[in-house]
Amino acid sequence: MRYVPALGALLLALWPALVAAQVPAVGAVAQLRDAKGQSLALATFREAPDGVLISLSFPNPSALTGVHGIQIHAVGSCDPPDFASAGAIFNPFGKQHGLRNPDGPMAGDIPSLTIGPNGVASYNTAAPLVRLSPGPASLLRQGGTALVIFAQTDDDQTQPEGNAGARIACGAIVAGDLASLGSTAASGPQRTQAAGANGAPDLPTALLIAALGVLLMAAGVILRRAPH
Repeated sequence: MRYVPALGALLLALWPALVAAQVPAVGAVAQLRDAKGQSLALATFREAPDGVLISLSFPNPSALTGVHGIQIHAVGSCDPPDFASAGAIFNPFGKQHGLRNPDGPMAGDIPSLTIGPNGVASYNTAAPLVRLSPGPASLLRQGGTALVIFAQTDDDQTQPEGNAGARIACGAIVAGDLASLGSTAASGPQRTQAAGANGAPDLPTALLIAALGVLLMAAGVILRRAPH
């Protein structure tokens, strides 16, 4: 049958789309505000094979200078002025705080920000022990998580927060991109909405998967009936 090779070629061409539909790209964002409700930084989160990449952008490049602890905390809530509502450091595996602690680190531990006297417009770091995809280390879990910046450097060893001083900025981590922050850009306390990190495909994705599934079954029937 002439159409058997053509159908096979069509299925091969559509296979990457099926794979992409089953494993959608995952991203997250956080808007970090200070105790007065002013935007200090915007953070984007992208999952990588070895953890989550975090990119910070500063609307005012000189707003933050020096060395400051930065940590992921276990509650997606940022109530000023002290941001205590963000809870403790994100610690799903029961470790101790500190990148230099022999009994650590916690999943939410991140190297301190080191910014020169003139400030920076952007800053990149990583959190190798967390994920955006579903699982115990997911930042998009029920109840959320938050990114917190501290007044002083984190000594990476002392419990519970490395002697980093006061929490000076906080942002709830939510699924989406920077454009999605527009609906929550108003100043004031930040809280995550219901977590949507269960990995379930949306309707267009589900329809694509179903259509490709039908094609795959049809191809199987044709190939079984084709003369050898």
